[in-house]
This record gives sequence, C-alpha cells and structure tokens, in this order.
Amino acid sequence: MRQIGSAVILAMTLATGSSSATVPPARDGEIAIREEFDAARRLGTRAAYDQFIARHPDHPLAAKARSERAKLKH
Repeated sequence: MRQIGSAVILAMTLATGSSSATVPPARDGEIAIREEFDAARRLGTRAAYDQFIARHPDHPLAAKARSERAKLKH
C-alpha cells in the first residue's frame, strides 16, 4: 500500500488484529529542498529557478537561485 495514514493503519488492524504498523521515518525536508535546488541548477533555465524560488522563497538557497537566475541570458 502506498498511502500512509489512518486508513492504512485501520486496514492493517482489521487484517492482522494489530495496529503496530511499521511506518518509515519522515524524509528530511532540507535534503528534499537541496535536491530541488540541484535539479534547477542541472536544468539551468529561468523557469526552473523561478519554480524553486516560488516554492521556497524564504529558504537560504532561494538567494543562490536568484543569483544563478540573474546570470542567465535573457
């Protein structure tokens, strides 16, 4: 099952008689943001940087994204 949440736990409880589902740990948000920034750099387009900046306007990497975007030719 891909969906993690109360519906999955309920289904597992009904199927196994136990609610002790193993749930993977939450992903580190900083790693995800860094991966998004790296993807924008690989693409190297204004649109990629714009999307990163729009999604993470207050993140420290947004300043780097703005700087990289400014270096691109119009």
